[in-house]
Amino acid sequence: MSNLIEIKELAKEFPTGNSPLVRKRKVFKAVQNVNLSIKKGEIVGLIGESGSGKSTIGRMVLRLIEPSGGSIVYNGRDITKLNHKQMMEYYQKMQIIFQDSASSFNPRKTIGDQIVTPMLRLGVAENRQEAEMEVYQLLERVGLKREHFVRYPHEFSGGQRQRIGIARALALKPEFLVLDEPTSALDVSIQAQILNLLLDLQEEFNLTYLFIGHNLSIIKFFCDRVAVLYKGRLVEVAASDRLYSNPYHPVSRMLLNSVLTLDKKPLTDDHNENVVRDGRNTGCVFSGKCLYATDLCFEVHPEMEELGENHQYACYHPQGVAELEEQLVSK
Repeated sequence: MSNLIEIKELAKEFPTGNSPLVRKRKVFKAVQNVNLSIKKGEIVGLIGESGSGKSTIGRMVLRLIEPSGGSIVYNGRDITKLNHKQMMEYYQKMQIIFQDSASSFNPRKTIGDQIVTPMLRLGVAENRQEAEMEVYQLLERVGLKREHFVRYPHEFSGGQRQRIGIARALALKPEFLVLDEPTSALDVSIQAQILNLLLDLQEEFNLTYLFIGHNLSIIKFFCDRVAVLYKGRLVEVAASDRLYSNPYHPVSRMLLNSVLTLDKKPLTDDHNENVVRDGRNTGCVFSGKCLYATDLCFEVHPEMEELGENHQYACYHPQGVAELEEQLVSK
């Protein structure tokens, strides 16, 4: 399969202050040198702690946020260099489903109008009658009814609004969807329904997904590959089963250890990756918390290394993680 999306050296900086008394503007580096490819028809998960930059990457891929550096290549074309008019074609091909379904709709317009309007603006439908007929079919496809067309967002439950969000995204006949934690605000039973619906639609319409989330169980069930993000940097990318069975980077293990299970022994403070061991904020983004950090780790962030097919990691001492695991099991 060929790559549909290629993210190269992607970076994003946000200013932390705008005081006229400060000559040199301070910036917060939210995303740094991210490289990630997504094949056509693939589901790639993006996981990490809150504030690690997951949603920022998802919005930059769609050009909802302009990157500070790097490039985003869509089907062979660098879209970061396109102006708004040139991007109109790609706004149709790429869509997003937001986490907060309530705030993603205009409360003063019916959901039918909010789906039909972008269809007409982007030329997906020739006239309003044709657009409305397609919306009726989409509403039924996502588990709603035709009469919901004339209702307002506040008349629906959270699960129903998320279904409407899915229908709105599909109305433009996209190829690529960013799913920004689409089930995190829903009940567990509703989560399963939405995830199964997304999987069915992905197969039916041959869609490509970037699934942003923090629920590791859902990521494992839903995604083909998983990319682990920590403080704006990718630290490991691997097939879902491989990452969960044998994570290579200490950040991946930290995230997996955070999942509570009945048979898991809690880590002591000596082996807890959440304890800050060194206050230096240079080099590898995880060096201050890592048991095996050396001077090299504090000098420069490691480059991605190939462990095998579809498995990359960024760590100078990955073998130390396996040794730590053996020590914990033996105790």
